[in-house]
Amino acid sequence: MKIKIEELRKKIENVLTSTHYTQEQAKDIADVLIYAELTGKNTQGLLKLSGTEPIQDIKPQYEPKVIKETKLSALIDGGANPGILVSKIATRLAIEKCSTSGFSIIGTNNTFSSTGVLGYYATKMTEKDFIGIVMASPPGSVPPFGGIEPLLGTNPIAFGFPTKEWPIIFDMATSAITWYGLVRAKALGQKIPSGLAIDSKGNLTTDPVEAMEGAILPFEKGYKGSGLSLVVEIMAGALVEAIFHGSEEKGWGTLFIAIDPNLLTTTEKFKENSSLLIKTLKNSKKAKGHDTIHIPGWQGFEKKEKSEKTGVLEIEEEVIKVLA
Repeated sequence: MKIKIEELRKKIENVLTSTHYTQEQAKDIADVLIYAELTGKNTQGLLKLSGTEPIQDIKPQYEPKVIKETKLSALIDGGANPGILVSKIATRLAIEKCSTSGFSIIGTNNTFSSTGVLGYYATKMTEKDFIGIVMASPPGSVPPFGGIEPLLGTNPIAFGFPTKEWPIIFDMATSAITWYGLVRAKALGQKIPSGLAIDSKGNLTTDPVEAMEGAILPFEKGYKGSGLSLVVEIMAGALVEAIFHGSEEKGWGTLFIAIDPNLLTTTEKFKENSSLLIKTLKNSKKAKGHDTIHIPGWQGFEKKEKSEKTGVLEIEEEVIKVLA
């Protein structure tokens, strides 16, 4: 069904302020959910208000607080707040520290629920002409290569690079499907594509419920995907004192890195070089059946611009009913 973007925002904010969140906090969360819907990342949008840990049902223990800090870094105790809310705080702090020092690294732990679409936070860094790197480590749902136990998270990672046009935003889960891809398939009564997940006995399954009880495979089903997932688990789990399988650390973890290109070149030169590279790629020979070269993030920005011009979004009725 079609819904006006501003109406959608008000509905999301009303759902959040009716439980545990201030108007400002509700706006911060709504920003990320709407960005996800606008850019086509629908498993990271309104579905966060349903599924296994609806944001509006999360009761924070206390306000997020910085527990360790240097000129270049900070570690934030999320106080069991939603990952999205703490990630907004971390992104602002990463930008602030990078603006004065040229580099920053911010970790968060003790958050609860998904951080949402990581590309949002990377995009915010590119808006300040910084390179942004974001990675998150949620609870286990992916087995290590050669195993069937869900010990690693879906462990997404995102990179953002400013250019003279749209930024390049590469945002991916290290799993073959996101957890909320399963939630979405279950909500819509759909099967998932074959080869993405296994049941609790290690057999391939297309049933999202069986996959939730079993495990999601690494994105390329092999040791490379499993290895990348492990790297994210270390950076966004072990490094920031967040939970990982076998540990007694606290809550979900996320890592944010901001880099000012001026450390190595100039901002203008970097953006010119990035744009030249994109232009070269887009002008290269196309494969049969393709009329354009894919640039990470650009399809989402094109979709976002079109929706913002009309002021309207189209969302499945089964998904939007959570706002009723």
